[in-house]
Amino acid sequence: MRYAILAALLIATAAQAYRMGVSAEATRAALRLAEAQRAAVQAADLAALAESRRLALQAERDLLAQTLEDAAHADPDASVLALGADSVRRLNRR
Repeated sequence: MRYAILAALLIATAAQAYRMGVSAEATRAALRLAEAQRAAVQAADLAALAESRRLALQAERDLLAQTLEDAAHADPDASVLALGADSVRRLNRR
């Protein structure tokens, strides 16, 4: 009878220790997941910032290219075979 009680106590203690271990591991996994999610959000924010900077630079580049193109179309010497001084200055701005 004594051994049965001791065996029951040992099994109950082992079951409780197992449940506590599972709970602790679940907590650690939840913390690792939260950290990974935080890092992913931070990386996404950095990527969005870099993309917005890239788009701003692209818009600036496109505006400059359009300005140069407009200047080329407005050049009165565009149909002349030889380049004038103003045409050379305009080309040097590129």
